[in-house]
Amino acid sequence: MNTPQNNTYTVADYLKQRLEEIGLEQMFGVAGNYTAAFLDTILADKASPIKISGNSNELCAGFAADAYARLKGVSALYVTYSVGAFTLLNTIAGSFVEQSPVILINGAPTNKENAVEKNAGLLYSHTTGYQFVDIHMFRPITVAAERITNAKQAIHQIDSALTALITQKRPVYLEVTEDTWRAACSRPEGTLSSGVDATITVSDVDAAVKATVKMMMRQPKSIFWAGIEIQRYGLQKEFLALLETLNQEHVLPDNQIKFVTSALSKSVIAETHPWFEGCVTLNKEEVASLVGDDGVLVGIGAWTTGKDTGNQDIRSSHTILAAHDGVFVGAEYYPAVQLKDYIEKLTAAFAALAGQQSPWLHGLTFPKPQQLCVTAPASHLGYDSFFKAMGNWLTEDDIMVVDAGFPLIGSQSVPIPAQNGFVAQAAWLAIGYSVPAGTGVKCAFPDKRAVVVVGDGAFHETCQAVADQHAYGQNTVVFVLANGIYGIEQYLVNPNPFRKPPVDYSDELLDTVYPYNDLPQWQISKVTEAFGGQGRKVVNLEELIGVMEEIRCTPDQNFVVEVVIPTTDVPATIQREAASKVGEDEIENPNWPPAGIF
Repeated sequence: MNTPQNNTYTVADYLKQRLEEIGLEQMFGVAGNYTAAFLDTILADKASPIKISGNSNELCAGFAADAYARLKGVSALYVTYSVGAFTLLNTIAGSFVEQSPVILINGAPTNKENAVEKNAGLLYSHTTGYQFVDIHMFRPITVAAERITNAKQAIHQIDSALTALITQKRPVYLEVTEDTWRAACSRPEGTLSSGVDATITVSDVDAAVKATVKMMMRQPKSIFWAGIEIQRYGLQKEFLALLETLNQEHVLPDNQIKFVTSALSKSVIAETHPWFEGCVTLNKEEVASLVGDDGVLVGIGAWTTGKDTGNQDIRSSHTILAAHDGVFVGAEYYPAVQLKDYIEKLTAAFAALAGQQSPWLHGLTFPKPQQLCVTAPASHLGYDSFFKAMGNWLTEDDIMVVDAGFPLIGSQSVPIPAQNGFVAQAAWLAIGYSVPAGTGVKCAFPDKRAVVVVGDGAFHETCQAVADQHAYGQNTVVFVLANGIYGIEQYLVNPNPFRKPPVDYSDELLDTVYPYNDLPQWQISKVTEAFGGQGRKVVNLEELIGVMEEIRCTPDQNFVVEVVIPTTDVPATIQREAASKVGEDEIENPNWPPAGIF
């Protein structure tokens, strides 16, 4: 192992110490010689809390790091220049969009190699000839990107990037040349903290709270939308305290305040809570049904992403949308607002209206969670019966991880009994996210069991993560819903095969699933013979229930369960939409719409 000589304090030591200071405990990645000096520095310190975990590939590492950071607050990736880093563009973009604080550490060629390549035209391994191509690609999808080439500047660049990470809860990128790692530098001074100056936000917070109270008192039929930032910033207790104040003191007459979640924020509060009204898509029609003409939708930590709002702009005189970077109250906007301050001051304001002290001054008691209603699942094994069985099977010791497409849509009806018991990439929507995310979830919460639900198309992308899970000794379970096609892609272009009955176009192309949406037919349940773990295949509901019981009786083993789904089976939500949805190809058909279809 290469270690610094004569106990010299190096750039590698500096980065390691700062990472430990901000609470980093887990790194994912694929080793390369350009980052070896940094990894060696961590390994040389037996007392370091940082664990280095290797992955089957960079894509699996990136998605695992993203899921871990969502639940624990920060994670890091280590890769080598270009060939490793390029793969992570997809994963880091998702972390950026969905505010997951991941540190990407990219080892780069030495300063000498860079100079030779620039002046002599010699291409070294992993280089394209384009100067600094890696950092140029990552700048648009990180909140800070630094290329570190000398020890004197390194300390300031590291501190600046990590401060941006703490402040904005989004990814940062550090590119360090190989010969800089072991260069001597000074030790850290002071500690890192958020770059937000709370003193400049006071007036905006007060104004936003005043406007919020005024609107809610004028339109008392309010319902809250618990958004993803409640989980990202650890504000579940504060959110429930706000609802507790409103409901215990009847500040808004004759109106119990409840809350909904959306695809991105599902399970930020346990879905057994008595005030939980459901996980919904908050399009304009849904908002109108929830609050009518005399109510307000109050989004706390919520983002208006496409999946959450049905690709609609729902802001109106009946909406309050509060997030960490600002609050919309109707048409008014208050930019300099920290979400925690807003929630606490809003709670205090309503407590004052009720003539009592804020509950922050004494202990809080919340209603006991309702028990889930367990009913016998239907006999047909399809998306709906699978998710119904899943809802009866999940416990508070499970964290459900769901992939994009039909699994994400179908899972919205599953009651999640644990707070933060559901993880999905519901804004960026990269297929293949869920399986390696399950790895990160289990690393974040070793006492929980990650339960992954993924389509067979997405499973093809990142199935190697099963090998990681077995190598780590995890008991993760991967349910692969195998319908043999890219179902969501077919649905978006032409939903006709999913209609019951389908429209008869007398056109074989429009009446059937397109060939380019067909998947290679894998024997999915047998991948564990190569990767490790237990493989099972189920073709009916009785077999599924039997395997679920076996999994519960085998708490120390990882499983891959191939769940055979009929090709044209879809979740109930899709089935309802398909009756009236017009596919992209159907619009172009001269016979559309057929007489009497709608």
